[in-house]
Amino acid sequence: MKQILGIVVLLMALTIGLQAQTTVSFNFSKAAQPVSGWINVVGDPSTGVRTATDVSSGMSISSIATANWSSFFGTSAFDGEGPSNGTFFPAGVMVNEWLQYDGSLAAYNAAVPQLKISGLDTTHTYTLRMAGSSTSPLSQNPTRYTIAGRTVSSYIDVNNTNNTANGATFNPIAPDVNGNIFIYVNTASGSQAAGISGVQVITETLTHYPPVVMITSPQNNDILAEGGNVVIKANATEQNGVVTKVEFFADGNKLGEALSAPYTYTWVNPDAGHYTITAKATDYVGFTSSMSINISIEPLDGFWSMSGNINANADSNFLGTVDTNRLAFRTNNVERMSILKDGSVGIGTKDTYGYKLAVNGTAIFTKVRIKTAGTWPDYVFKKGYKLRELPDLERYIAEHKHLPGIASESEVGRKGFDMGDHQKVLLEKVEELTLYLIEENKKLKEQNERLLQQQREIDELKRLIKKK
Repeated sequence: MKQILGIVVLLMALTIGLQAQTTVSFNFSKAAQPVSGWINVVGDPSTGVRTATDVSSGMSISSIATANWSSFFGTSAFDGEGPSNGTFFPAGVMVNEWLQYDGSLAAYNAAVPQLKISGLDTTHTYTLRMAGSSTSPLSQNPTRYTIAGRTVSSYIDVNNTNNTANGATFNPIAPDVNGNIFIYVNTASGSQAAGISGVQVITETLTHYPPVVMITSPQNNDILAEGGNVVIKANATEQNGVVTKVEFFADGNKLGEALSAPYTYTWVNPDAGHYTITAKATDYVGFTSSMSINISIEPLDGFWSMSGNINANADSNFLGTVDTNRLAFRTNNVERMSILKDGSVGIGTKDTYGYKLAVNGTAIFTKVRIKTAGTWPDYVFKKGYKLRELPDLERYIAEHKHLPGIASESEVGRKGFDMGDHQKVLLEKVEELTLYLIEENKKLKEQNERLLQQQREIDELKRLIKKK
C-alpha cells in the first residue's frame, strides 16, 4: 500500500513539474519552415494577416493587420537570412524572421502592436521569450521589444544583427481582461530594422489572484465637517505577489497614490458635498481591485459632530426642526423613521394615524409593561359572579362565531384592538373557563360517588343471591 501511495505522489510531482514547463512555441517564416516542437506561422505579415493556433492549449498568435507592419520594399518576411548556428532558439528558428523596416510604424506606438497572443487564461501569468536574427546589411542593433497585457512592460533591447545567443525574456506577464498579450517589435536609436524569429509562451501553474483592498478610514456614509483634512487609509494585500500601489479617487478623479504600506492619502480641505471615495490596488503584474465608500462633507453652519459634542445646551443646540416639517431618519439613503410635527413617531411609515407610535412592520421586545386604565378581571372569582350557562354560551358562539366580550374578526380588521383591553378580556375568559372546569369537576366527582354507591349495592345483591 505504501509503495502504491509513493508511486501516486511521484506521479503527481511529475505532473506538476510537467505543468510548470508548459510551453507553446511559434516560429515565423515566409515559406513553410517547420521546426520540431514549434508551430510555424507562415507568410508575409505586411501582405496578409497571419495566424496560427496551438490546438492543445487553444492559444493563438496573429499578426493583427497588414497596416501594423512597416515593410522593406513590399515585404516583411525573410527566410535563410539569419546565422545557421543559433542557440537562444534552435537554428531552424533563428535563420528566418519577420521584420519591421525603419519608418513611421517602426518606432513604439501603443496603438500599433505587431503580434497578438490570444486564448490566454486571465487567472494566470506567463513568461514570454523572443529573439530575432539577421545577417542583412540593415542594422537591427537594437531591436526593441515591448509587451502589453494588463500593463505595459519596460522594453528590452536585443542586438539582432548576426545574433545567435541573445533574446528578451519577460516575466511575469498577465494577459489583459480579454486574455490577450500584445508584442511590439520596434526600431530604436541606431537601428534600421527590427526583427523577430520566434516567440515562446510559458504558462505559470499558479493561479494568480487579484489583490484585496479595503478602505479602513473613513467609514462608509461618514459625515465629516467642512474645513478639515480627510485622511483616507486602506489595507491592501496580494495572495501570491506584491502590491505595487494603491490609488485614491474622489468621484472618479484621482487624488493621489501610495506606493507602500501603510496606504494613506490626506485629502486637504475638500469642499462641502457628497463624494464617492475609491481605493484601487494594483499588483506587480497589473491585476487590480477596487473598493468604494460614500462620505459627506457638511458645511460648518449646519454640522453636528458624529464624534460627540461638548457644551451642547439642549435648549439652543439640538437635532430637529424649528418649523412644521417632520424630521426624517435614513439609512442607506432610505427613510426608516420620522417624527411628525405633533411629536408622534412613525417607523416604516409617515402616517401615525393619530397614534403616538406607528410601526409598519414587525417588532420584538424583551419585556413589555402595559398599564390598564380599567379593572382587572379578578371580579370573576368574587362571590355572586354569574357565569353563562353552557347551552347559552353554545348558542352565542353558533350565532356570532366568537366568544362574548371578544372583538369579532371584522371589527379587528377595521379598527385593530387595544392590547391592554384584549389581554384583560382574555384573562376574563381564562378565569371563566377555570370556573367552568371547577364546576364540571364537582359534578364529575358527584357522579363518580353515585356510581361507586351503585356498584356497592349491586355487589351486595349479588352476594345475597349467591347465598340463597
